[in-house]
Amino acid sequence: MNENYLERLVAVEQRSKSNTKRLDENDKKDKEQDDRISALSDVYIALTKVNDKIDNLESNMCEIKTDVKEIKSRPEKRYEQIWGYLVGGMITALISFILTYLKMKG
Repeated sequence: MNENYLERLVAVEQRSKSNTKRLDENDKKDKEQDDRISALSDVYIALTKVNDKIDNLESNMCEIKTDVKEIKSRPEKRYEQIWGYLVGGMITALISFILTYLKMKG
């Protein structure tokens, strides 16, 4: 009977060592997976920050485009004003000439 108990005890010890080894391996794999998850979380946070910066950059670019278009249109507005003054001056001069001519004749 003692031999039977000893054999069983040895089998249980061997199984215990085997289970301990498997548990240690699983713990090691779990730690590796936790490290990977932590790294992925860090990458996600970094990507979120980059995405926010890109959104801000996009809105800034839209503002810059609007400002550039406005600056480009300024000379056109000035030329339009100058032409307006010239045409107005010519019309005024013509009317003055006609009125002066009519006054002299009349």
